[in-house]
Amino acid sequence: MTRPNHRNHDLHPSRATSSRTTATQPVAAPQPTLSTLEQLIKQEPALTAGGVRHLLFTKGHDLPGVYRFGRKLLFNRTEFIAGIMAGHAAKIAGVQK
Repeated sequence: MTRPNHRNHDLHPSRATSSRTTATQPVAAPQPTLSTLEQLIKQEPALTAGGVRHLLFTKGHDLPGVYRFGRKLLFNRTEFIAGIMAGHAAKIAGVQK
């Protein structure tokens, strides 16, 4: 027994049935987020503000994930941590051999 379709119930988008397929939108990849030093050390408890400042003073701002925006230093957390893991911070200060 079929029900009369006087009001087009089946055409309403909020009443889609499982027999209908809907097109899914591709999900965009998340964009990198830049953080200040204070935000970075809150996200990464192993880092300290003084340690990161010392790293920047001795290594310069050529470290991966470090960007200048005027006077402000911004960090891409993913790139910065990857740089640390790649060994960019293995030797921070001391006598060069």
